[in-house]
Amino acid sequence: MHPSRAVAFCFFLVSVLLLAQVGLAGEPQLTAGAVFQVIGGVLLLLTGLFGFVRYERNPIVSAYGPTTYLLIAGLLLWAVGLLAQLLTA
Repeated sequence: MHPSRAVAFCFFLVSVLLLAQVGLAGEPQLTAGAVFQVIGGVLLLLTGLFGFVRYERNPIVSAYGPTTYLLIAGLLLWAVGLLAQLLTA
């Protein structure tokens, strides 16, 4: 898999979990934090979809290297934390 597609997929995964956390974690409340989380989730979702489709013309990263591995590791760690919060809520 192209490294830019891998990073874009991680963005997509985190965005879906962020949006799910707002909708599934307890009773939905319209707070500033929830609004910012939804905005951030939508922006990450759009970024992930854009990066997944246009990875050749506009790559997020161009080769597997320290930046790519750091982005993937950070995003996967974030996804695991969000998933753990969803499962324990």
